[in-house]
Formats: sequence, structure tokens, C-alpha cells
Amino acid sequence: MDPEANEDATYYLEQYRANLLPKLRALGEPDEDPATSFMCLLKKKKEFRCLENAVAEKKAAFKERLEVIAEQWRDLHARRTQLKAHVERSGRTVQENEMLRNQALKKASKDREESIKKEKELLRAKRELEALIKQHQKLCQKLPKYSMFKRYLEDVVEISQFRDIEDIISFYKSLMRSRRELLQSQQWHKAMTKQARVLLDQYRAEKGAEMLQCKNELAQLKQYLDQAQSDTPVWEAQWIDIQNRAAKKATMLKAIRRTIHSLFHTASTRLDAKWNVAAHDSHRQLDMIQQFIEDLRDISREDMKKYK
Repeated sequence: MDPEANEDATYYLEQYRANLLPKLRALGEPDEDPATSFMCLLKKKKEFRCLENAVAEKKAAFKERLEVIAEQWRDLHARRTQLKAHVERSGRTVQENEMLRNQALKKASKDREESIKKEKELLRAKRELEALIKQHQKLCQKLPKYSMFKRYLEDVVEISQFRDIEDIISFYKSLMRSRRELLQSQQWHKAMTKQARVLLDQYRAEKGAEMLQCKNELAQLKQYLDQAQSDTPVWEAQWIDIQNRAAKKATMLKAIRRTIHSLFHTASTRLDAKWNVAAHDSHRQLDMIQQFIEDLRDISREDMKKYK
């Protein structure tokens, strides 16, 4: 045994003898060999220390394991972050690849359409070339037939003022162009003449209708004039009659005015009154005369009552 263990054993033996053994004796426990009890205690203590060491080792191992797990967790978290970033980059890469793929597909489709278009244009050009070749062959076949015209034109050049056949052809084209322009001018003049005739017919029809309306109005006015001329003697006779009656009424009115004025003068003389009435105011004078007559009637009635 090591010195530290001997010291512990001595210490625990003394403690056992001083404290625990008297208590065991007081409890009536049988006396035991102190060395045996102490050895059992040491054995228990050793077992307890072994357990403590085992627990400490377990704790240390558990702590190390926790540290390893924490380190693994940190690594896992870092790897998760890296994986997430990688997934995001992969997603962007996939999107970019998809975009590039779509662009490539569009470009391929466009190239295919352009290729098809060019093939169609090439096919159309081939057909046009074949048509031109056929036309050239036909012209070549017709050329011997028209060789006599070439000789004819050469003879014309020799006997005319033209320098070569091209001058004759140019002159012919200018003549044809002049003829075409002349025909167009004639057609235009014909169209304008036709339009002028249509307008003239419309103008004649409108003026004919206006003249007919004027003739009808003139006949109606003439009829009104004849009627007025036939009614003139009647209206003149009626006018003369109206003038005569007006003259009679004017004469009668003058006589009435003179009578009213005479009566008014007589009444004013009888009453010896001066009434402020104008000489030409017949209505006022007549009112005054009527008032005078009523006054006389009242006076007569009063006198008759007195005599009765």
C-alpha cells in the first residue's frame, strides 16, 4: 500500500474507534474485530472510490462525447449551411441552365425556321431558274424564226438615218410610249367628255325643272292678275260707296257737333254760367247738356209736386 492509503487507513481506524465503536456498543451490537470492520470499511470506501472514478470516467467520457457531439453538431450545422448555399447555387445554376436551354431551344427553333425559309427561298429560286431556263430555251427555239427580222432591220439601217438596230428599237419604244400616252390622253378626254355630258344633262334637267316651275308660277301669277283685274271694278265701286258713306257720316257728325254746340251755348246762356269746356270737345259738351236736362227734369218734378 502507498503511504497516502496508510494514512487514510490510520485516520479512519482512529475515527472508527473514537466515534463509531462506542455507538455500536451502546446499541448492543456484538463486538467485532476492529481490523475486520475497518477492512470492510476500507473495501467499501475503495469500492466507492472505484465507483466515483468510474462515474468520473463516465462523466469525462460523456463530456468528451458531448463535446464530440457538439463538434459534430457544429460541423453538421456548417455542412447544412454549406449544403443550403450549395442548393441555392445549384437552384440558380439550374435556373440559369434552364434559361440557357430555353434560349438555345429558341435559337435552334429560329435557326430551323430560318433554314426552312431559306430552303423555301432556294426552292422558289430553283423553280424560277427552271422557268427562266425553259423561257430561254423557248426563245432560243424562236430565234431562228425571227432572224429574218434582224436582216430586215439591218437593211433598214443601211437605207435610213439610224446608226444601228438599237436606235431603231429605241425609236420604236419611244413611238409605242407616245402611242400609249396618246391613248391614255384620249381615254382621259373621253372620260372627261362623258362626265361633262352627264353634268350637262343634269344641268339641263335641273334648269328644265326650274323653267317649268317658273312657267307654272307665271301662269298662276297671271291668273291672279286676271282675277285682280276682274275684281278691280267691284273694289272701286265698294271704295266709292265707302267714301260716300264716310262723307255722309262726316257731314252728319259736323251737324251733330253744331247741334251739340248750339244746345250747349243755349244752356249756358239760360243758366248764365261760364263752363270751362273747349269748343271742339263735343263729348264734354254733350255730358254737360245731359246734366242740364236732368237738372231741369228734377226741377220740373219738384214743381209738379208743389202744385199738387
